[in-house]
Amino acid sequence: MNRSELLKFIEIGILAPSADNLQPWKFKITNNQIDLFLDSDRTKNFCDESLFAPYLSAGAVIENMRLAAGENGYLLSVSYFPDSNNSKLVASLWFTESELEKQSHFPAVRQRTTNRKFYSRKKIDIRIYSKFEHLIQTEKNFRLTWIQKNGSRYRDLCRILGEADQLRFENQRLHLEFMKTMRFTKHEREQTKDGLDFRTLESGPGSVFLFKLISSWNRLNFMNKFGMSKIFNFYTQLQLQTSQACGLIISEKHTPIDYVLGGEMMEKFWHEATLQNLSLQPMEALPIFLINLKETGCPEFDLSQKVKLRKLKDTFYSLFSVYESNGLIFLFRIGYADPPQARSLRRDVESFLVK
Repeated sequence: MNRSELLKFIEIGILAPSADNLQPWKFKITNNQIDLFLDSDRTKNFCDESLFAPYLSAGAVIENMRLAAGENGYLLSVSYFPDSNNSKLVASLWFTESELEKQSHFPAVRQRTTNRKFYSRKKIDIRIYSKFEHLIQTEKNFRLTWIQKNGSRYRDLCRILGEADQLRFENQRLHLEFMKTMRFTKHEREQTKDGLDFRTLESGPGSVFLFKLISSWNRLNFMNKFGMSKIFNFYTQLQLQTSQACGLIISEKHTPIDYVLGGEMMEKFWHEATLQNLSLQPMEALPIFLINLKETGCPEFDLSQKVKLRKLKDTFYSLFSVYESNGLIFLFRIGYADPPQARSLRRDVESFLVK
């Protein structure tokens, strides 16, 4: 196997999603083996605490590379966490020749994207929900739980997810990190090829002014006294009300390997949803808050914010029948929508390589 083939596999791998599109991966090529690392320089944000969110994204990379290998006549073998002393070395991947086998999900790899638009009223066929559940349950120790639109459970979910997004704009660290990921201009997007292309927020023509207005924490903190952060709560609830359902992929345990395997499952699910012409948006704020509450106690939050977060946790766990020992793999809203107006960029493959 030559180096150009391995680079093609990496190129497909990095089409995976990552928190705020920070692309926190590094790859080392040795013969026909690729070592997948987390990038220490890109795993410093709140969402990266204890590395669970980056492990999810690494799992999605592996799933993409598995599809690329199969499509090109190779079998991908994976050794997870091969060095117990290095938590950043997620997996060693190697490739052996195999029969060429068509991968049904491969066409979705380049099509998969986050869609933050308001969704249409078109309902999802109940058979599709069942198909997704079966897809997740084929992997041992994972389950998918739905909360469909219309009903008190869905209204409760909308409320707590709105409150979680409001909290995101009431915390200095979270606000500053979010603003650093924003790419407002074509020059910014093409210079970094990472972060959040502002257009992908689908928040309307006047929102550029709004986000630049709140780019200063002191200004936002002052405006919050008059209810600014509640606007984000309201907007999230509006998005959810246009969706047909929210789903949560849950792992039996909460360990690094569960999140890597969960990331593979997340990407597999997202590919299938793409092929079903469904639109999907991760609703990551609350799960990340709850993971960090478990792992670190969220020292960034003041006492009142922690009290609020614990209340959100109790409601969230009750709605989805989550236990303390479970892993929160992937929370999302789903429905039908027009294509997004923009897609996030990826950096050049060479920028991910280490010697």
